[in-house]
Amino acid sequence: MAVPNRYNGGGPLAGVVLVDAATGDAYTASAGTAAAPAVVQTAPLPTGTNRSGTATTTSGGLTVAANTARRFLVGQNISAVNIGFNEFNGTAAIGTAGTYTVAPGVGFSISTQNAVTFIAASGTAAITMTEG
Repeated sequence: MAVPNRYNGGGPLAGVVLVDAATGDAYTASAGTAAAPAVVQTAPLPTGTNRSGTATTTSGGLTVAANTARRFLVGQNISAVNIGFNEFNGTAAIGTAGTYTVAPGVGFSISTQNAVTFIAASGTAAITMTEG
């Protein structure tokens, strides 16, 4: 089947794998070559897991456990006080190396498989998070 595009001058697609998003069925188009696929659909995004919670001024008040399958952890500080998080398997402590401070209303994204600890600058702080 000839699919016109600016990359192949309108000829057949060589070594391309097309995937039907609805069924997941793969269709292969080739021009008689054994070239490796040039386009492959990646796995669908995972269903996120709710990791929301409340951080306190005590270290270890909120911890998201290490997860070797984690691809992301995103969240937002939905409280009125600063929070801090440590993504290095360490203890979060506001104002120290290794702890990121997040202001009220600000979002964050963490790309580690380590345990992540959270702390509130004062009182308690609500944090909404999704892990995938």
